[in-house]
Amino acid sequence: MIEKFYNYKLSEKKIINNFLKKLNFKKTGTFNFENDAAYLNISKNNKIVVTTDTIIENIDFFPKDPPESIAQKIICVNLSDISAMGAVPKAYTLNLSINSKINDVWLKKFTDRLSKLQKKYNIYLLGGDISYSKEISLTMTCFGEAKLKNIISQKNCYLGDDVWVTGNLGNSYLGYLAFKNTKINIEKKYIKSFKNKYLFPEPCMFGSKAYRYINSAIDISDGFYGDLSKILNGKFGASIDTKLLPLRSEVKKILDENSSIIKLNDILSWGDDYELIFTAFKKNRKKLINFSKKHKFKISLVGFILKKPGIFNDSMKRIKNISSFDHFF
Repeated sequence: MIEKFYNYKLSEKKIINNFLKKLNFKKTGTFNFENDAAYLNISKNNKIVVTTDTIIENIDFFPKDPPESIAQKIICVNLSDISAMGAVPKAYTLNLSINSKINDVWLKKFTDRLSKLQKKYNIYLLGGDISYSKEISLTMTCFGEAKLKNIISQKNCYLGDDVWVTGNLGNSYLGYLAFKNTKINIEKKYIKSFKNKYLFPEPCMFGSKAYRYINSAIDISDGFYGDLSKILNGKFGASIDTKLLPLRSEVKKILDENSSIIKLNDILSWGDDYELIFTAFKKNRKKLINFSKKHKFKISLVGFILKKPGIFNDSMKRIKNISSFDHFF
């Protein structure tokens, strides 16, 4: 019986639902592990928001990626989660598992970039741990601060909510393809830009500022479709007008010229954009537009929440074969 129970393919969702959820003791701030971050119930009004992420060599970055890029990625994946919770980042811990390829020069470049990012986002290092490993692995736990009333839940969307996306999608994916030397045709003048978007992602901190107008939010780390599905949680559906999805004109051109190799769905199933998907009441539409212009954030209205579960295009045709990143696939 035990052998039969364990004879299935593991996934992040299965591990969380079947084994880890019993450990949260149903504490409110854990969101039952259905958020990318949680909060500590320290005082009545002010909460400590906590998130943690690990990036691993050959999975999240290439072995020859510059140390500055690795530093930027570990900061980005955590700060975007803090932002999606409507919190302001404060400090972090860092666990380093490194191998014999790492030397003083690598560590100086890595820590110099961390220092630069710490000053930019007003955070500091609390401490951490260092160990030896065959492959480089970094784990960062980030702490943010927010008032309870301002914390954004990932699962707090409402029927009729607008669906918004920040920034642009697809740049990191094309950078990844450029590094992989695929047969995709990208003009030389764009290659460096796309590679930089893959190497040096930037977290969108819109949630940390616009929390009062947002009902639910998530950062796009596992793909637009996959992360939107987490917001919907099988309870609601979404109608998405793919023509309104924010893509640079160069990305649209590359899609047209390489239609036999890559599709829009490939971009929408790819993570590492670290933009935000968020939902908001229609009555907040004008306020969000004015707020985003004032604080110089790009936001795009791409759809709305509906009652029927699933993700549909603007013709109400269900989008099939939705996928997202999973470390076990």
